[in-house]
Amino acid sequence: MAIENRGPELLGVNIAFVITAVFACALRCWVRIHMVKAFGRDDWLMVFATIFFIMYATSSNLGVKYGTGRHRADLTTEGYQNGRHCWFFCYLLYAASMMCSKLSIGFLLLRISVTKIHTWILYLAMLISVVAGGVFFFVCLFQCSPVSYMWDRTSQSGRCVNDTLIAVLAYIYSAFSIVSDFTFAIIPAFLVWHLQLKRRAKVALIPLITMGCVASAAVVARLPFLKDFNSPDFLWATIDIAIWSTVEQGLAITAGSLATLRPLFFIAMQRLGLNTRPTGKRPSAYGMSVPLTPNAIPSSSQRPYDKLRPDTYKPGTTVQTTQGSDEKGVLQHDEFSKSPQWFTTVERKEPDNESEQNLKNKSPRNSEEDGMHIMVSRTFHIMDEERGSPGPHGVPYR
Repeated sequence: MAIENRGPELLGVNIAFVITAVFACALRCWVRIHMVKAFGRDDWLMVFATIFFIMYATSSNLGVKYGTGRHRADLTTEGYQNGRHCWFFCYLLYAASMMCSKLSIGFLLLRISVTKIHTWILYLAMLISVVAGGVFFFVCLFQCSPVSYMWDRTSQSGRCVNDTLIAVLAYIYSAFSIVSDFTFAIIPAFLVWHLQLKRRAKVALIPLITMGCVASAAVVARLPFLKDFNSPDFLWATIDIAIWSTVEQGLAITAGSLATLRPLFFIAMQRLGLNTRPTGKRPSAYGMSVPLTPNAIPSSSQRPYDKLRPDTYKPGTTVQTTQGSDEKGVLQHDEFSKSPQWFTTVERKEPDNESEQNLKNKSPRNSEEDGMHIMVSRTFHIMDEERGSPGPHGVPYR
């Protein structure tokens, strides 16, 4: 008669979700380091969550080798103890991985949170995740005295808390986990809807960001099996708990990482012909136009119209008089207070024939006799509504 063994099921799930999570986390790190150039604490937390998940899967796979997924009657005493020992590490690594992944998702949403109420809700959900995960971690760590009595009950004496307490604690943790996950699912809808994006881009972004909460589906699916923590045939009865715990961690890391790939998402949207540039009035010049190529506009040292900006020079009228070959000039300016509507000023050194002739006629001496020349320069203003008109080199004034 063949020995029942569900270990390969757990082994396949572990390998599949570890590969997916590692790939998603690596892609996240590449985007944050090379594209966004802003590797933050949420990214570090997701990296730690991935490391803990890899360690969890390694311990779980070792458990499959020693007896996880098989009946106790089909195992040796040593194999059963080794399988329980691997489960002990899975408890701790699972709690650490889930705390890091949920904190990462929370800090990610805090990046785009703009209202105080949303920020406080996110902090509360993160606190719930940390408290629930921390309690679960330490109860599992110290459930037996000595700690090793959890897996080795033949060579030593000791005591452990009732397995019912572990099951109740698992139910409480799952309840808090579902609450925090649904919080992380609802808040992004409000956050993204206030971004200055096209409606189609907002609708497409909301599912992408809320993917960070899909792990709650695994939590719900695991609830019916939590009672099996009390089973005397522990390694066989808890195989479903192990499988759904792997799925939960893998989904949390993968979905939380995919939610950060917005730059790649925007590139794909643009290539599909969908416009994702901000709409409406903006307080800055962000998104006003496509970045110009280096050949399309001169460098800062080659842009003569930069010196004509109103924040550097005030508009006015310039009268320059020169005499003989000395070329000594006297500048007189009629100062005006800056107007917020003056966008830039342009000074033309072309002579105004009429004004020059009037000044010559009023002069007590003829300019031909003493060699005096009068040059009148005109200054005019370009208003905001003329912003789009071409300036020097055919480039619009900034």
